[in-house]
Amino acid sequence: MRSPRPETRSAQPETRSAQPETRSARPEPLRAALAGLTLVLLLTGCGVRPTGVLDGGESAGGLTKGLRLYFVSQAGRLEGVSRPDLPAYKVTDPKGVIKLLLGGPDDAERDSGLTTLLGRNGSYDATVDGDDVTVHVPPGELIGSPVQDRNLTGQLVCSIARARAVADRSGTTRTDDVRVSIRPKGEGSPGTYVCSDFLK
Repeated sequence: MRSPRPETRSAQPETRSAQPETRSARPEPLRAALAGLTLVLLLTGCGVRPTGVLDGGESAGGLTKGLRLYFVSQAGRLEGVSRPDLPAYKVTDPKGVIKLLLGGPDDAERDSGLTTLLGRNGSYDATVDGDDVTVHVPPGELIGSPVQDRNLTGQLVCSIARARAVADRSGTTRTDDVRVSIRPKGEGSPGTYVCSDFLK
């Protein structure tokens, strides 16, 4: 009759040893819930909505968003200056752009060494045919100096092309889509250019 008692006692530790296993299994649902919540947060991106491909605009070389006029630096290179207070749609006529170039850079730009090569004693004229612009340069403006003539031509081409592209509210016209022909009045032969010809 005494022999069964040790068997009953030996069974009790087995029951007790099973309890820790039950306790260690309890945190598993909590871990799974936390992992699921973390995954949801990662997938939703904390409320940040995905965007499409962003256009970086014009490539490097002095072209950025907005209206710009081109003047000549002391180093003899073209430099574009921003005119954010001047809406481009008000300068759709190349004659308006030429008038701004004739006015030259502002005081701060002059202090930084910028200048215009367009003379104040001559009558420029311009005609537009779609994306093609022809500028008639007055006699004596192109003096035969390769650097000066190139920079004067670049001022006209880049400033006019830039204004025409920005003024296109559809956003489909790029600066180099506008071709500008420079035609000296009564001298020399015309040349047709795009702005990137002068920003290399």
